This record gives sequence, C-alpha cells and structure tokens, in this order.
Amino acid sequence: MAAIRPDHARHRRTACGVARGADRGIHQGPPGDLVTTPAIEIRDLSKSFRAHAGWGQLFRPGRQQPALAGITMTVPAGQIFGLLGPNGAGKTTLIKVLAGLILPDGGQASINGKDVVSESLAVRQSIGVVYGDERSFYWRLSLLENLRFYASLYRLPASLAQARIADLLARLDLQSVARVRMHALSSGMKQRAAIARGLIHDPPVLFLDEPTRALDPVATHELHRLVRERVADQGRTVLIATNTMREAEELCDRVTLINHGANIFTGSIAQLRERTHDAIVYRLVIGGGQDGWPRGLRAIAGIQGVSVDSVDSVGEAVRQLEVTMDPKASALPIMMRYLVEQGAEIQTCTRQARTLDEIFRELVQESGREVLQVAR
Repeated sequence: MAAIRPDHARHRRTACGVARGADRGIHQGPPGDLVTTPAIEIRDLSKSFRAHAGWGQLFRPGRQQPALAGITMTVPAGQIFGLLGPNGAGKTTLIKVLAGLILPDGGQASINGKDVVSESLAVRQSIGVVYGDERSFYWRLSLLENLRFYASLYRLPASLAQARIADLLARLDLQSVARVRMHALSSGMKQRAAIARGLIHDPPVLFLDEPTRALDPVATHELHRLVRERVADQGRTVLIATNTMREAEELCDRVTLINHGANIFTGSIAQLRERTHDAIVYRLVIGGGQDGWPRGLRAIAGIQGVSVDSVDSVGEAVRQLEVTMDPKASALPIMMRYLVEQGAEIQTCTRQARTLDEIFRELVQESGREVLQVAR
C-alpha cells in the first residue's frame, strides 16, 4: 500500500483525493472539444525476472525468465476489462507494474494519461488494488481500525471515511466482524476486507487480481454487483485479472488473453467465441438402424469424426452419437438423410456450444505456446 503525501501540489484534490475531471480520463482540448484519454494504455511492456537456480548461484549471473513479453493493450475509460490467462501467464506482474510496485524493463504504461514510472505518485493516488492473497493488513488491529487507518492515508475527511466504511461493511457483510482483529478472520472475510480497502477512496481505476478466489457464491455475487454499479453509475474503470472464464463472461465488456506474458487475443466475449471455427460438434440420440451405419457416417464428406455409445433406455437400445463436422461443409442434411435411409429413429440432435476454456486452449495452440490447464 503506497503512502499518500499531502504536499503533491501539482494535482488538485477532491474529498476522494483525486483531481476532478481526471478521475474519468477526460481533459479539455481545444475550445468546444472534449478528448477522452484511455484509462489504461500499455505499449510494448516487458519485464523479466532472474530464474532461481539455488543458493549456490545467488551471486552469479542467471538466466532471465520473461514475465511480460512486449504486451500492448488499451483499456477505454468506463469499462470492465478482463485480463485472462492461466496461472503464470503474467497477469499479476502486469498489475504490479501498473500499480507502480515494480518497474518494467521496457515499454510504457499510463493510467489516465499519467506515466506509471515518471508519475507514479499521481498514479497511486488514482487507483485501487485488490489481490487474491492479501497479506498487508495490520493483523493486531481490528478490521474497523485497519479501514480507518487506510482512509487516513488517502486523507479522507472523517465524516466521509465513516460513511464509506459503514456502507462497505454493510454491502460486503462485514458488520459482525468489524471489531474483530484481522488475524482471527477467515480467509474469505480477509478477502472481503481487502475489497473494502480497495474501494474506500473511490478510485477512478480499480485493479482486481483474482478477487473472488476465497469468496463464497454470495460474496462473489455482491462483489460483481458493486463492480457493475461503479462502472454504470460512476463511469469508473475496472481491470479484473482472472483465470475463471465464467467470471469474465459474466462481468467483462472486453478481454485480453495472455500466456507467457504475450497477447493472444483482445476483443469482446462474443468475438472470442467467434474467433475459431475449426469444427462443429453435434450430439444425437438415435434408436434402431441397420448394422454398419457408423462406418457409412464416417465416409460422408465434411464429417471429421464420429463417436458412438450404446445406452439402454427403458429396455430400448439407443445410441448416443457425437459427430464432428467441418464448418465449411454442408454435411448436416446429408447425415440426417443418411440416418433416415438406414432406418434410424432420430430422437434428438443438438449442436454443442464450445466452452471458453476450449477456445482459450485452441488460441494458445495457435500461438505456438505451451497449453496450460485453465481453472474453472
């Protein structure tokens, strides 16, 4: 948590500790024009760490392991933007660079037009950060004392701090543990406390690094609601890093997929679903039919694969088929006609939607990088 200095005179402050107008990334251009600055702008950002080779190699030059490999992305103001990827993809490193906690090796990054390196103090005043494994609270102080302390760092007036704390405690269901020391709270309660701290100064830009990792479904739902309200009602910007594709689909306007520190895809969830068209899968349940028809199915042009499972349904032998087709071929009507000609009774035929996890793994394969397991 970066301390906030009161003597930074270059920036006019409101009660929330940020300059009016700058909080939404808007500045006045020529007379009559309003120019919208991206909330987050990243150009060719890189960061490497020394690969650990044991204590014997501590003082010798070591191999550099890239965590960020030339990432470029732009996050418009007033959006919920998802940073997606498997564990170790570089999501947390990117957020730490944007928050001014570590320096990049190359490239540039800015928050509402402020450079994260040369104007790091102004950047820290205008952001909130929530990590999934928060450990920076004062454990011998109560939750309430911690929140009051952090509110004072942001120079919030006492009355405003009290109102904000009361609202966040209520909305995150923390009222019953407000006077409990931090070390006695469960991991889920500590994570809710971290969310409250990240929101207490009402930052224009909020970074959430896997914020729901330790939350139950009720707390997760409330966090999602808070995030949506901040964007819809106040025009704030949220960058959420997650490896849970379901969360990204529920929350995000746009997403960037990264792996091994490099961009794979940027766009909306709908564009992500349309990004690959390698195959279409149909699942059918059929009864009857002559022997040998599966072999005939595989011979139809455009059918790439057929799997057959036999199922005994209330004494009636039926088969479940999974048929993979080339999307450029018109194999579906040919297949249906063939099955009818073979005496098969088609009970159901449904097209299977591909999961975001499957699409993500496919994009990683296309990029020529190692496929990592994506958490669900």
